[in-house]
Amino acid sequence: MTKPFIIPLLLLINTVYAQSNLELKPRDTLKYSPQSKKPTWISVQSRNANLAVSIFQDGKKIKEQDDSRGINSVERIYYAPEKGKKYEFRIWAKSYLQNSKTAGVSITETKDIPILDGHLTPEKFVEDLRTFRSIREAANSGLYVYRSKKQIDSIYHKAEEEVKSSKNLFDFYKVIAKVTGFEGSCHNYTDFPNHASYYLTQKPEYLPITLKNIDGRLLQDSKDVKIPLAAEILSINGIPAKEMIERFAKYYFSDGYSMPYKETTGFERGMLDKFYIEFGTHKNYEISYKWNNQVHQVTLPGIQLEGFKKLQDSRHSLVADKKLLAEKYSFTKEGENLYRLSVRGFDFATGKEDPAYNKFSVFLDQMMDTLEKEKIDNLIIDLRGNTGGTGALYEKVFSYLTQRPFRDSHYAYTKFNEVPMDDKLIITNLFLSNGVTDKIGLNAYLKQLYPKQVQGKYYWGDDKNPSILPNERTFKGQLYLLVDQRVASAASHLASLIKSYTNAIVIGKETVGGYYEHNGHLPLVYELPNTGIQTGFSIVHVIQDAQNLPDQKRGQGIMPHIKIQQTDQEFLDGTDVYLKKVFEIQKQYNKIQQ
Repeated sequence: MTKPFIIPLLLLINTVYAQSNLELKPRDTLKYSPQSKKPTWISVQSRNANLAVSIFQDGKKIKEQDDSRGINSVERIYYAPEKGKKYEFRIWAKSYLQNSKTAGVSITETKDIPILDGHLTPEKFVEDLRTFRSIREAANSGLYVYRSKKQIDSIYHKAEEEVKSSKNLFDFYKVIAKVTGFEGSCHNYTDFPNHASYYLTQKPEYLPITLKNIDGRLLQDSKDVKIPLAAEILSINGIPAKEMIERFAKYYFSDGYSMPYKETTGFERGMLDKFYIEFGTHKNYEISYKWNNQVHQVTLPGIQLEGFKKLQDSRHSLVADKKLLAEKYSFTKEGENLYRLSVRGFDFATGKEDPAYNKFSVFLDQMMDTLEKEKIDNLIIDLRGNTGGTGALYEKVFSYLTQRPFRDSHYAYTKFNEVPMDDKLIITNLFLSNGVTDKIGLNAYLKQLYPKQVQGKYYWGDDKNPSILPNERTFKGQLYLLVDQRVASAASHLASLIKSYTNAIVIGKETVGGYYEHNGHLPLVYELPNTGIQTGFSIVHVIQDAQNLPDQKRGQGIMPHIKIQQTDQEFLDGTDVYLKKVFEIQKQYNKIQQ
């Protein structure tokens, strides 16, 4: 149901228009027509719901935003109307605080927005850090998987000393992000109540180039800037590239001790926020770079945030990445006696009852028809960029590749089946989509999933972890498994099964998801009382159905048999070095056969 409303106007200092105490009922949508005819910032806020906003121009949606994922957060949109066009904002709640009751909403239009403030005291930061640890001690089954209690005690002791000298939210976040990553789970999550760019300056002080981490080297990733595309960046404002990579890595989280994802992802996903949290914004950037075996120095002025966003959206490396991720799944012929099954995510179906699951099953049957009809001996399973999703989908894929029964896990457990510290819990979209609207419903949901208590742990019900039989038709030829550092969750679970129980040659990078175990299945999200920082983690510790292998140590992702590296020229050309390696192996094999 959609409810329109009219906004009374209230003039405030620096505020063009404002309206508060609007009511947003569950599953309703508010409509708002901006009052300003000139460029302005429009802020939409709720103290008890996480809001999303869509902008419509002449009835057509032109933008959707959900930057601030926490409760008590703010969506801020720069609104620059075109003359003669009609605009409408539509606002709805994506999640609620505790109960999905009516949420209060306020909307303001302002000339500018404030930068990072310092109203929080060190005492408030310390209180939030202690709450942060209490939440994890009570609810996170993965807290002591990779770290001893002595190690956890030590990092929190150091964190508290650092927090006592924190001057603002960024200082505190730097500390708490490092603690989050130390635990060792790619499903961990800690972020601001608002998108970090909200706290940053609106002045032209943003980096005028983009960066790509290629095997530990930072390459310039934009065309039409004053530093050549693919030039190696040696330092920025005196900070060496290696140090930038190390410092940036703490904002991204992986299972166990895996590093490739942590060291690369920030330059692809975090340049609009976390880069400036760590390194600050500057009027000028002194950049040292190498080009044609010569070192050059250049000083470039900073640019506006909107300009930097455009640079990020037009990065050279995005061309190949968008091509790679264009379809959720596909089946293509790659050469003589060689096909490729590509699956870029397992999030396109919610379970076996979803029509999309049945469609995928038909697709896999048709794949087998082709493989059998053409008597294909070589099949590539390409999981690059696959960050996971529904377990039933990865299980379906593996049933066509194995000759043995398998399970999702040897066993899986949580620390509870009644949510602890529920006064700070956020009811997220995941729970709402399963009919769970409050903590009572959530506890009932957990008791259904994890009914068995043994020595203080609550185990997954046997009916949730059945033995899965191979499909009637399975591929028995040579497999090649392509993985990169982004492969996680259900996708890394599949990769561990393929490496463990098939003849697959694994090609690529160490995955962010673990080989032997991980925390997954069900995420909980909490909000810290003073800062509003939102933190979450998956509560189920999963011991995967994977064999002990000599090249797989505990705490590693899926390790490739053949590690991939990319040359500067291959980066410039957009060469698919993973497929190139498969073709090289095939060529060598054919020579041997001759």
